[in-house]
Amino acid sequence: MLRRTDLVREVLDDDASFRLLCSLAAAAEARNGRESRRIAALAPQGRRDLAPGMARYGELQERNARLLAGLLDDCGLEPAEVPPEADHAVLLERRGSCPAHARMRCGQPLSERDVLAHLAHGYAASSRAAAWLVRLAGHASRRPGAGEAVREVFRAEREYLAWCREGMLGFVRAGHVAAVELVLRENALAEARAHRDAALAVLARTGHLLGWSMARSVVLEGGVQARYARERLAGRRRTVNLDTLPALPGPGPGPGPGPGPGPGPGPWRGAARAGPGTEPGTEGPSGEAATASPGV
Repeated sequence: MLRRTDLVREVLDDDASFRLLCSLAAAAEARNGRESRRIAALAPQGRRDLAPGMARYGELQERNARLLAGLLDDCGLEPAEVPPEADHAVLLERRGSCPAHARMRCGQPLSERDVLAHLAHGYAASSRAAAWLVRLAGHASRRPGAGEAVREVFRAEREYLAWCREGMLGFVRAGHVAAVELVLRENALAEARAHRDAALAVLARTGHLLGWSMARSVVLEGGVQARYARERLAGRRRTVNLDTLPALPGPGPGPGPGPGPGPGPGPWRGAARAGPGTEPGTEGPSGEAATASPGV
């Protein structure tokens, strides 16, 4: 049996694999930050109230990219080349789950449905990133400055989850329950496929850097495929639970309570679930916590 904690430590302790993970996260944060601010500027008149929050998150993402780049610099490491096949954000957009990104690049105005898709798109990706950061938090202190960097990025993801949740609840209160449930499910399933593909690509690159045996790589890749199959069979039950937000364990000050009350039961009983999957601290052969793209 391969222990998840041992895999995380192995990846974090090696300069080459640590450099790859930090570079993947920093590139995704910088790219998503620029696009979030551009989408905020194109929000339709009826949803202009969401634009300030969207722009603020874009700024937080770009700040996190600088934070991660600074972490690499403090460790005496140069940013690594980001393999496109391992870029979670790029893969997710290729699934076509968020038309707002395509419209944004063409400078086209966005519709309210585009804004809703963007909220669900961000919620699915950030819920995965938050779960990944929770699993990483207990081990990140092995690198000077990494523990606080993980907590800072987590706080931004948690704030964004709260903002996306409140934005989608605004659509629910306006009577668009079915549309919210549908777009949540579409984005959750698209994110699961993107995560599988990115995780396999990162595993392959990490295995090469660390000299893993073929047998070990096959076992870890099988774990990623098995997790994806479970998510598909369960309708991608990784939380799109808009009731709660994840809390950060581990040393150092964690984030406080989530902003705003949850929606309680009601219309979400039938929604797709897309949030943190395996609980922090569990062990198994998937290798996801050690090598999957943060997807932030």
